[in-house]
Amino acid sequence: MRLNVISKEPRALAGRVLRIAIGSILALTLCLAAAPAQVAEQGHDSRWTTAIWLSGVDPEAQKARHVTEPADYMGLFKPDAPWERAASELAVFKVGTRFVLHADDAELRTVIDDLKRRHITFAVELGVLESGGPGTCGYGVEGYANPTGLESLAKRVKALGGQIDYVAMDEPVWFGHVVERVSKSSGTGCRYSVPEVAEKAAAKIALLRQYFSGIKIGDIEPVSARAPGGPQSIDDILTFEDLLRPKIGAAPVFFHTDIAWAFQGWQPLLETLATRLRATGVRFGVICDGDPTAGGNEAWVDQALERCLTVAANPRIRPEDLIVQSWEPLPTKMLPETDPGSLTYEINAVSKLIH
Repeated sequence: MRLNVISKEPRALAGRVLRIAIGSILALTLCLAAAPAQVAEQGHDSRWTTAIWLSGVDPEAQKARHVTEPADYMGLFKPDAPWERAASELAVFKVGTRFVLHADDAELRTVIDDLKRRHITFAVELGVLESGGPGTCGYGVEGYANPTGLESLAKRVKALGGQIDYVAMDEPVWFGHVVERVSKSSGTGCRYSVPEVAEKAAAKIALLRQYFSGIKIGDIEPVSARAPGGPQSIDDILTFEDLLRPKIGAAPVFFHTDIAWAFQGWQPLLETLATRLRATGVRFGVICDGDPTAGGNEAWVDQALERCLTVAANPRIRPEDLIVQSWEPLPTKMLPETDPGSLTYEINAVSKLIH
């Protein structure tokens, strides 16, 4: 049964009820999940050990959107930043392409160095499809990038003494094959065939490996029961993963889902995808997020946790990776970890799935 934390009942009360319930529900979930040997050990080095990722709206993304929140994003990387417990639970911190390319050297170096100090793995979410410029398909569309952007990104991280450990491909199947018209964009997707998408992604991965030979590759894709999603989009994703494997010499290390929560019917799709990906040795993850219309920071976090509980309690879905992430106006705070309306608070709540 799903808790209704976004009903017309007072949000503060609903949030308190959810937070009280989290401890006992997640403890029970952990007892059920801990039986298989593959989740018994701790640490992100094990393929099947549960791991938490974090990603927020960085300062460069804020500039592009003409907003100033979360204003405390760079505060995460101060030595005395108030998220000591959450940082100790975090396996991977993910940034976007725009931040790596456009943040000043001091900002990017601060992120790289502090993640090293905290022993947190560094990941970049990026588009592996090329845009040819104005008037061409893919221009201004998520998942596509300037032809030289990826190499510039790799060179910059390398020059600042950084190491990209993980690359999360930004929905290449969805934006490269499934959709043509993209909301919030005047551009169009290229509608490549799935083999073409795999070929183009493999070429970019080969380029990245020239700079970071040990880089691990994964994919992010939407799961939606609403057209143009549905069973065919799941088949397309699985075909892409199969085609990519021989081209890059190994299966993608992880697959993360961006669920269209509002549309009924996503659970069977997610169950199918999780089962079939795990059978090929791919880690399965879910982005635990709320809606921009949730009604405030605490309501957004409560909703994200409710959804995380739902997928964790389903034995056919139960993710290996839990991604605490927002690209929306909410929440407006990364810190402190004691604030029920911050992303770092969500990390501590989600970490109960591991401990």
